[in-house]
Amino acid sequence: MAALDSYIHGVTLDRAVDILMGRIAPARSSTKVGLHFNAVREIFDSGNLVDREIAARTHIAQRLALETFQKPDDVGNALAMVGINKVWTLAFPSDIEQTKKSLGLVVARRNQIVHSCDADPLTVGGVTPMSSQDALDAVDLVEKIVHAIDKLL
Repeated sequence: MAALDSYIHGVTLDRAVDILMGRIAPARSSTKVGLHFNAVREIFDSGNLVDREIAARTHIAQRLALETFQKPDDVGNALAMVGINKVWTLAFPSDIEQTKKSLGLVVARRNQIVHSCDADPLTVGGVTPMSSQDALDAVDLVEKIVHAIDKLL
């Protein structure tokens, strides 16, 4: 899940910087990056284009560091704010709901592992079973999602 989160952060960061630098059109979205006016001023007060891009990348990265992009809706909202609307519909036209549901289950399991020590609620002192195939399926799902999104860029 960290790989997917990192990938979505990278795509969002790169596209947000491209928008600020005028390389791509601004996104039509109700979701916003939410930079403070001081950050915007610092970006546009930077001297040359290279300094401006470094400032933009720095401020946007700091802002995005407050978010996680793992759950399906969070992934969709992150990409929508930088102009990739309806990512699930475009990337998985024939199995949107199943892909989103599968990702949600992987995220829920990841959260159980991280936040609850993967404790099995049915076995005192035990951990929730996971087969090697379950882990491989989760990796395959993340790869499938990344490849499908990558084709949209």
